[in-house]
Amino acid sequence: SLHVNAHNSSKVHGLEIYYLNLANSKEAVRVAARENSVSAKKISDLQLILSDLMLNSKIEESENLAQKVLGDTWAYSRKFYKVNDHGVRRAPFYVLMGAQMPAILVELGYITNPTERKRLQNYAYLKRMAWGIAQGIRSYHQDITSFAQR
Repeated sequence: SLHVNAHNSSKVHGLEIYYLNLANSKEAVRVAARENSVSAKKISDLQLILSDLMLNSKIEESENLAQKVLGDTWAYSRKFYKVNDHGVRRAPFYVLMGAQMPAILVELGYITNPTERKRLQNYAYLKRMAWGIAQGIRSYHQDITSFAQR
């Protein structure tokens, strides 16, 4: 799931990727609440429900996918732009729930940051970000394919 982030401070910028799990920071709760269009209190309730669902989910695979996609996207994009790596984070996003395969939410940048807002309107920037994401997916696929052949 591809998204654009926002923050109260226009100075915040960078790339971050989420996978479905219990939120482990206030920032992750804030982003999940905004993306899910609910309050932070509702996120707490959602985390209780999520803990029950986690028994049969693809959390570890999703985390591995997120790591690959972030690594390749950030490594490629930093050749052209100054991009902060906010890392892989976890949070309960509605859009990722119920997926029967590894699933991630990519925040391509902050629309509230003037530099990133301008980049997000630029075809070359979007193409480079898409290339990095595709490379990360390919890398993840190669890893699981080679693991399955062992």
